[in-house]
Amino acid sequence: MPATFQVYPHLNIVLVLFRDDITVEQNIETFLRYRSDSLFDGGQHILLDVMDCRFPEGFFAETARLAHRLSAYHEARDPRARTSIFAPGKVNHGICRLYRDAVRARRPYPLEVFRDPAEALLYAELDPRDREVRGLLGRIGPRAASS
Repeated sequence: MPATFQVYPHLNIVLVLFRDDITVEQNIETFLRYRSDSLFDGGQHILLDVMDCRFPEGFFAETARLAHRLSAYHEARDPRARTSIFAPGKVNHGICRLYRDAVRARRPYPLEVFRDPAEALLYAELDPRDREVRGLLGRIGPRAASS
């Protein structure tokens, strides 16, 4: 499955992984599945890893629609909960920055895009020196809960 999530309650984090080809609909479905999951907590930070995915042509144009379709998800979150997007590649970094800007245009929301894994972890209030935390980006870590 190209889009998955894992909840790590003890880290106050939800790891969202996008792999291979990812569509706008898959993106939306993943966050809505998390929103309806029994482990959903609006105060959890999101760590989104898009390192190994490809967005389809036209995804740039879809970023505003994506932000709009995820409004209910964003409204259910604590305004202090952060979203940290790890997008080391040039194209994905640019697409994710457009998404960040579209979300911010709708509401103040702590969301940042990073090329450096340590910066992405720190923004999500995770210690990159921690062995478990270091394993979160770039691969699937131990499963706490998933969809």
